[in-house]
Amino acid sequence: DVRIHYVASGPEDKPLMLFLHGFPEFWYSWRNQIREFQKDYRVVAIDQRGYSESSKPEGVDNYSLDKLTSDVDEVIQALGYKSCVLVAHDWGGVVAWDFGLRYPDRVDKLIVMNGPPFPVFKNILETNEEQAKKSRYVFFFQLPYLPELTISLDDFAVFNTLLPTKYRKETSENKDEAIQEHVAPYKYTFSQPGALTPPLNYYRHLMTKGYASAAERDLKYLMPALLIWGSQDKALDIAIPNTIEKEVPTVEVKKIPNGNHFVQTDAPDEVNNAMREWLNEH
Repeated sequence: DVRIHYVASGPEDKPLMLFLHGFPEFWYSWRNQIREFQKDYRVVAIDQRGYSESSKPEGVDNYSLDKLTSDVDEVIQALGYKSCVLVAHDWGGVVAWDFGLRYPDRVDKLIVMNGPPFPVFKNILETNEEQAKKSRYVFFFQLPYLPELTISLDDFAVFNTLLPTKYRKETSENKDEAIQEHVAPYKYTFSQPGALTPPLNYYRHLMTKGYASAAERDLKYLMPALLIWGSQDKALDIAIPNTIEKEVPTVEVKKIPNGNHFVQTDAPDEVNNAMREWLNEH
């Protein structure tokens, strides 16, 4: 019932590597991984429903995990594949963890970056004071209209500080120019009419209608799974990967000490090396 926009590269006879972005992102956040893996895989990065050039159905109910995981299932089949290496970040990670449980036959290997399985996140949110503080924005997103207005203020200035961490570390004279070059595609995408409400509806549905059912999942993954974690994440506490290491032994955890929440763009070389090393071992 929706049209899903995607970007593809690599030989069509190679295995499928499918990328799911997070918030506030779109396919473009995977550009470094597309370049890295396009010789070995048919790499496909989608815009999830509600984002960028994909369909934006109205209403919170159109952004349930049922619908988001069903989209992934249909995309894999529409591309002519039975299964894939599934790579995801942030909200894409929430979808991917759930997809791996619902559709295990569709996932050969699962790689998630700075995105928790929702049952783990729920438990930590309710018991960890630091995570509760870091998640205040999630509760703010439940409000109507105001989150959209806040994000769009001052030419979407929030993107200047939210995304380009690695560029702020630079001392070159071109630092400001590098930041704007990195941020411009995101500002363009989310400044389009109606572009903000659908992504925010992911949070609105999960916290109001999907909270209980999503938290009931038994995290038994049948495929090899890797969690890559940028340890400087300001939105998700380090307790999340630490808990997964202890409580979900089938998931391997690789921490990137200097990486932030947007680890695939903040530390692309480290992420690509971790992915390739793990893929070669599995």
